[in-house]
Amino acid sequence: MTILTTKTIRRAPIVRVRQPDLTPDEQANVRKAIRFLAIRLGRSELAARLGMTLPAVRASLVRTRPVSPALAIRVARVAEAKVDAVLAGEWPPEGACPHCGRG
Repeated sequence: MTILTTKTIRRAPIVRVRQPDLTPDEQANVRKAIRFLAIRLGRSELAARLGMTLPAVRASLVRTRPVSPALAIRVARVAEAKVDAVLAGEWPPEGACPHCGRG
């Protein structure tokens, strides 16, 4: 018969959910820019330029994945716009055609 000499307690690891670094408005503005670029370039081309998979781009568009600051920077690079303009919703310009870019 074995005698237990030490008591072992196993606990599940603590998983912390990180709050997004961008405000909900900034995330919506980045999503608007992603939608614009997806129409202009096509989703697969946009995914390639952003360095993401197509399902990841889709998840960013439908809000199942929070928009990170890194994604906002990559979107601004692809759009050849300033990050502040993308975050503020100034890019794409209001009423701009996603096919030709004219307003």
